[in-house]
Amino acid sequence: MVEEIKSNVDSVVNLSGGLECAAALWYAVEKGYNPVALHLYNKQGWGDVADAQLAAAHKQANLMKVRLLVDEANMPQNHRIHNYPVLQHQSAISTLIVGNPKVSWKAIIWGANADDSWQQRLQLKFPFRSLACGWSQTLDPHGLKPHHVLKLPTNVFPFEWMQKSEIVAMLIQAKPELLDMIWSCTGKIVDNKPCGVCTKCIELSYARKVAWKSVYKRQEGNFRT
Repeated sequence: MVEEIKSNVDSVVNLSGGLECAAALWYAVEKGYNPVALHLYNKQGWGDVADAQLAAAHKQANLMKVRLLVDEANMPQNHRIHNYPVLQHQSAISTLIVGNPKVSWKAIIWGANADDSWQQRLQLKFPFRSLACGWSQTLDPHGLKPHHVLKLPTNVFPFEWMQKSEIVAMLIQAKPELLDMIWSCTGKIVDNKPCGVCTKCIELSYARKVAWKSVYKRQEGNFRT
């Protein structure tokens, strides 16, 4: 995937169609970034789930008035093995960055929450080394040019300190429309609706319930703001 990007774009948001990525898109826009959204589409690996995820990503991007780029992956994979999804994202992002050298990339914004940020940070180490080494035309990072290190965008994890239910509660206040556009289901889709029984469906359902009942957990001072 190499697609020309407008020069005023300054960041990338990974938009899977799920909760945290939708929140990351909201964050990027509200924070003042001018992002493009990137969605990885793998029909072969995910089946009907891939179409549902893509549809959700389109709705979210349209709501936030952000351009959505879709990178179609055809490599066979088992969607039940969630070992290295960030490497797939980073590969597409690296191609995007290298293919658009006129863009001043400031940030890559990730929707990781407190439970999975560590895995993402670990996997991002080596792709950035490859980018910097490629720009400096060296195989050894000891030969990196300082301005190429400065050229690298910053990985931003705005919600790495928040739980899923806390992110839901935040969006209820900030952008409740986004919550109606979330797709987290990885199970069998029936009548274009989430299965309601897979791990991801149960996880999101629980997060929503906790968020809606959180009024009983807030400190007294919050009611005066």
